[in-house]
Amino acid sequence: MSRDDIPRGASGDSGTESAATRLRQLLRNLDPGRFGLLGFLSVPGYLVESLSVLQPLVLFFLLLLWPLVEPLFDYALKRGADEETEPTDWIHMGDPREWAVSYLSIPLAFVNPPVLVQDVLQLLGSGVAMVRHRGSVPDPSDERPITYRLPVEGTWTVVNGSLEKEYSHSWIPTTQRYAYDLVVTDEDGHSRPAGTKPAVEEYYCYDEPVLAPADGVVVDVLDTDLEPSRGGGFAHPLKRSIPGNYVTIQHAPEEFSTLAHLVPGSVAVQPGERVERGQQVGRCGHSGNSTEPHLHLQFQDHPTFELAAGIPPRFANVDVESPWLDAADGDPDSSGPTAITAGQRVTTVDSARGASDQSSSAAASTRQESPETTGDASESTRAPDEPTAATDGAGRSGATGSADGPLRSPVAVTLERFAFGVGVAAVTAVLVGIVARVAGLEVGALETALVLAGGAGAGLGWRLLAGRAGRMLRPGGFGAPLGVVAVSLLWAAVPAARWPAALLTVGVAGYVAIGALDRRLLRRAFERRASRDARAGTES
Repeated sequence: MSRDDIPRGASGDSGTESAATRLRQLLRNLDPGRFGLLGFLSVPGYLVESLSVLQPLVLFFLLLLWPLVEPLFDYALKRGADEETEPTDWIHMGDPREWAVSYLSIPLAFVNPPVLVQDVLQLLGSGVAMVRHRGSVPDPSDERPITYRLPVEGTWTVVNGSLEKEYSHSWIPTTQRYAYDLVVTDEDGHSRPAGTKPAVEEYYCYDEPVLAPADGVVVDVLDTDLEPSRGGGFAHPLKRSIPGNYVTIQHAPEEFSTLAHLVPGSVAVQPGERVERGQQVGRCGHSGNSTEPHLHLQFQDHPTFELAAGIPPRFANVDVESPWLDAADGDPDSSGPTAITAGQRVTTVDSARGASDQSSSAAASTRQESPETTGDASESTRAPDEPTAATDGAGRSGATGSADGPLRSPVAVTLERFAFGVGVAAVTAVLVGIVARVAGLEVGALETALVLAGGAGAGLGWRLLAGRAGRMLRPGGFGAPLGVVAVSLLWAAVPAARWPAALLTVGVAGYVAIGALDRRLLRRAFERRASRDARAGTES
């Protein structure tokens, strides 16, 4: 699809828009999900008999499900519209069957304790971030100390994300407010060759290098989460992390980036390692909460994903193409720090560009060759992985960067994971009770404790096996299974402790409190290291 072939409904005369087009735009601007919190107005109606008239307001809680059903409404209205009106309409990711797979997978998240607890923490973390920023979280108009580069080479497509609420990745929770989802598309807007099966290897972006967006120090990694062998709406049912495998880098005392959904075993850096702008840190994958391979990128004010407030980034040296605009409208000026938005194609441009532009663009173009096209090994359907200055930093590669030891306090991060484990154990105990009732089984305290201990043992065993396989291990990772073990012992020995709501509250509160301490300690450690480096530079 060329730019000239794309309908120009987005800039057309609103007087000729169809009803489906107008309704589609109204729903996007209205965002019904934000009215879900009105359901709390029904609570007094259930506590005070004279206020029972408020009870029907509980139906507002259903609007909290709007982010899940909104794509279905949008798809139906898009088919009824007489033109493409949204910036992302030219992008084609999946079909109705793959969307059905995605929706059928949603119930699995409700029986996945680690993911459930992370969902709770993300929502509560938004409130914590509001308090931390005194009611005013970072805004696109704020001046930021760092201009970033794109964490990829070649031309990629922004399928989610904007600094504006209308096309934001997720306005709530605030941690993902200014996040982006990036894929590689061909000229027709497909993220894999048309007619191919949704194996992860078929997606243009899969296994492409992911780069550090600026100089910094690695503060957190996860390299052991599971990844399914296919996309097409399917996420791994046993995933343990919403962002999947990820790398978190600290760039300033209170500024971090997280690069998520990486290929298992591809993380090439370790906590405490210094990385340079453009250094490879992993490869684009399909782990975590992902319906198909893509790179999730976000900038945040906290080292912990769930508790952060998103930071609106600007990117330097980036070419921007907006396929939905008329040629006469032109593309946004990208000569200075640039904000990108959903629907755009973005390309890093710098002095080291040279061979690096072969990367993702080549991956998309070569996979469009016909099945009959064969050749020698040099005609691979993937772009060559030749190192360049842009992807290796200053002659460094992967995990060879200097490491002065982790900035994070090992005690603080282990306690934070311990608190997370307490919350996971509480949710698991509830699920055990529900399953037992549905199955008509009698499950006592000892049986529940054994289930918890078994889950903790599986977690510890998996971590040990991953370490022996050479995977980068999450800092403080032993804390979570130890938290589950602690709850299992309490559940078996102390009847008063068999109160899941109280345990979940303790776990969440501990996670938030220790996370705040961890953030403060990390900020001081970063400042001390920066001061020491400045003195060393002066002396040299």
